[in-house]
Amino acid sequence: MYRACRQGGATVSSVAWMTRRHVLCFGNELHGDDGFGCHVYRELQQISWSPEVMLFNAGIAGLDALRFIEPCTQLLLVDALALDGEAGQVYVLHPEHFPTAATDLSSHSVGIAYLLQAMRAMSIMPPEVKIVGVKATTLRGFTQRLSPSVAKAVPKTVQIIRQLLHS
Repeated sequence: MYRACRQGGATVSSVAWMTRRHVLCFGNELHGDDGFGCHVYRELQQISWSPEVMLFNAGIAGLDALRFIEPCTQLLLVDALALDGEAGQVYVLHPEHFPTAATDLSSHSVGIAYLLQAMRAMSIMPPEVKIVGVKATTLRGFTQRLSPSVAKAVPKTVQIIRQLLHS
């Protein structure tokens, strides 16, 4: 399921012509820490954004998320990541520093890498792309609860996204 965020009561179609900054939040909220992006999306919805910012809950869209990318000049991809480091650690990565192939069985690290490869192949890479993610710990089915360390990372991630969108 894909849900676009409302922006001051305007519909997606009425602000699409001026949209410049997109935030795509990925995750499966029924799989513990894998739902990190969904939790961040809900927090971002509580903020009053300028019309140039569009938020998308991309869920587990995979390549279907390509439709949310054009036309924008800044793209932030938010997800739980399978990276080295401490659980709950927030990362801001550039596409060129993101693993291009799966390093483990995490579906979302594979998904973001595959999405980035598709964007390059289709020549739709926005001028500024960043991946904002958290080191996940608990990827288990049928729980909407984040682990304590990942839950603590949600407000920090929201703050980082605010800074990136205002820079």
